[in-house]
Amino acid sequence: MKRLLSGLCFVLSVSLLGAALAQSDPGFIHVDEIQPGMKGYGLSVFRGTEPERFDVEVIDVLRNFRPNQDLILIRTPHPLLDRARGVAGMSGSPIYLDGRLAGAYAYGWSYGTDPVVGVTPIANMLAELKRPVRLDMFPGARPLRGEPRAEATPARPSDERLAGLPPYRGQHEVNALSAIRALQEKQAQTQAPLGLRRASTPVMLGGFSDSVAHMLAKELEPLGFVATQSSTGGSRQGGPTAFEPGGAIAVELARGDISIVGVGTVTHVDPSGRVLAFGHPMMDAGATGLPTATARVLHVLVSELRSFKIAEAARPLGALVQDRQPAIVVDPNIAAARIPVRVKINGVEGAPKTEWNVEVASHRVLTPSIVFGVIANAVRSTASDATDVIFRARSKISIEGHGTVSLEEQGFSPMGAASPAVFSQLRMFGLMEAAFANTFEISRPTSIDLELDLELSRSVYQVVDASIAHDEVDPGEELTIYVRMRRVDAPDLMRAVKVRVPEAAAGSTVRVTVAAGNQVPIEQPRPGSLDDLIEQANRRYPATSLVVSLQMPTRGLTFEGHVVDSLPASALSSLQLVSSSEDSRPFITQSRTEIPMPQVVIGGAKLALRVREVARDQLLGE
Repeated sequence: MKRLLSGLCFVLSVSLLGAALAQSDPGFIHVDEIQPGMKGYGLSVFRGTEPERFDVEVIDVLRNFRPNQDLILIRTPHPLLDRARGVAGMSGSPIYLDGRLAGAYAYGWSYGTDPVVGVTPIANMLAELKRPVRLDMFPGARPLRGEPRAEATPARPSDERLAGLPPYRGQHEVNALSAIRALQEKQAQTQAPLGLRRASTPVMLGGFSDSVAHMLAKELEPLGFVATQSSTGGSRQGGPTAFEPGGAIAVELARGDISIVGVGTVTHVDPSGRVLAFGHPMMDAGATGLPTATARVLHVLVSELRSFKIAEAARPLGALVQDRQPAIVVDPNIAAARIPVRVKINGVEGAPKTEWNVEVASHRVLTPSIVFGVIANAVRSTASDATDVIFRARSKISIEGHGTVSLEEQGFSPMGAASPAVFSQLRMFGLMEAAFANTFEISRPTSIDLELDLELSRSVYQVVDASIAHDEVDPGEELTIYVRMRRVDAPDLMRAVKVRVPEAAAGSTVRVTVAAGNQVPIEQPRPGSLDDLIEQANRRYPATSLVVSLQMPTRGLTFEGHVVDSLPASALSSLQLVSSSEDSRPFITQSRTEIPMPQVVIGGAKLALRVREVARDQLLGE
């Protein structure tokens, strides 16, 4: 409660300060001075890099549209805007009344047919300039010149850095889209009702195939982005060297062989060079560290559904340091971290391009999904064959302060390598999440390298079934489980696996699972450091092994540094009372037998064994 009150006091104080600045500075006009019918102009780029004027007329002011934030309703009579109405990408366009800055073009009506938009008052935007810029909130960022405007803080995880997202929970609960899906769920709880909504941020996807662009668009749209396919930029030299009011601004999520660029407009540049833009949040992610750039507008596409600017990044400049309700804040004196990503594909004869190089923004939520998009796009462009494929993935991830971690894993896809689900489960994504979101230290991936060896083949071992001589067994008995596996153009292979039924299972049913090694989770001790998480990433059964798991009648607990299994009920209860950690919750003990195989294993089978109360030989002896 104390922390909540402190936060509310901070928001109120900076808002009041912003209002005071807007009232005292002759260059700003406060909402209390704005009357219906007032006329003025706005600035925005419709083509190229030069801002153009467009007329505006005040309709009225909506009081308390957002908590402690009014909204100025304006009409924008203009030949283009009369047709396009609200335009995604115009967010942040400065609106001037009586020759003074009133705020930023930021909101539009859903399915509106009039050129009417909402303006975020400049007072609310100015308040965001007073928030401290902390470089520890976005590791890898660095000051470009002069003294960094940042607080000196120890290298420890920040509560705000991880706010609103689930903690890292282990490799088997993480895939390429886990983090972005978590943010989608958070954003879904804050969606505005029908009516006046913040203008969408157009995101230009350059160099993507249609299917991968569609996949990324689907993931980005719930965060407030409207995605469209565009160019990778860089075809023309130069571009603005500084931000200016009304100029286009880009947030570069990726650049290189593919590009992902969010586009908006600059509202105000303060004397220190810091920039206010958008007039609304990009993702409402708070303190962040995404790379920014000046931008070039190619065209304003007029659409009945949603008009938007088609644009590209021009010249890298600064970092997005605050992503807040009234505005984003960009500091041109900070260089945001980028992560070089290389994807090399082997085994596809005659492919015109087999290596892809991209720099992606360093961001817990966005980086894994962007890297997944890079991989999916590279594979789709190189090997789109919808046929059986065996793959070997060799990844190297450099983690700040921990060197380079190498992972190797294999798999099989009956629908071709280009199927999106094939690579979303790679362990590299769990390792990336561990680097970004661990609770032990501030760290991040600094480079990602992936080599994929593809083989168009069905030469895998498929588990067809598993059987035993009798489904009723004695406690303590050693029995043989027969696993039948099938391979294309070859006789079925039978493997005999010996397992022992636990004495403690007398009178119960024991379940047996036969599966490929990469589908079998291993109980891991509770990590005590990032090094522990890195080590656990390699502690896996390979896909080229067959694992037979026998469910035991006992339970176990995970502790920091070790796993305790086969605990009797009394010991389990005592240990749970000692440890209140969620990570020490009990798990079902498994007895596992691994059989190495010469090729990838797929499929699985299950059995249920009824265990007698008393062994048959004991009954006969009696």
